[in-house]
Amino acid sequence: MVDPFALAPCGAVMLSTMFALSDDQLAMVMIAAGGLEVEKRSVFLERVAARLRLHGPRFTDADLGTAIPAALTGLIQSAA
Repeated sequence: MVDPFALAPCGAVMLSTMFALSDDQLAMVMIAAGGLEVEKRSVFLERVAARLRLHGPRFTDADLGTAIPAALTGLIQSAA
């Protein structure tokens, strides 16, 4: 049996849940992630995935639309 963590980079956690995104949904996630510092993008993606997991295998554009801003909370620094 292959250890699923053997290929993961140090500190990374592999989740067993995979999501199928439409092109438009993927674009929404990429645009939101693109505005973040590179170091924060994995946290953002993990948060989005956690939110979508609450909806089960089927989620809507609206579900993704609410998951993205929730996932961004605390990750974006405002220029004050």
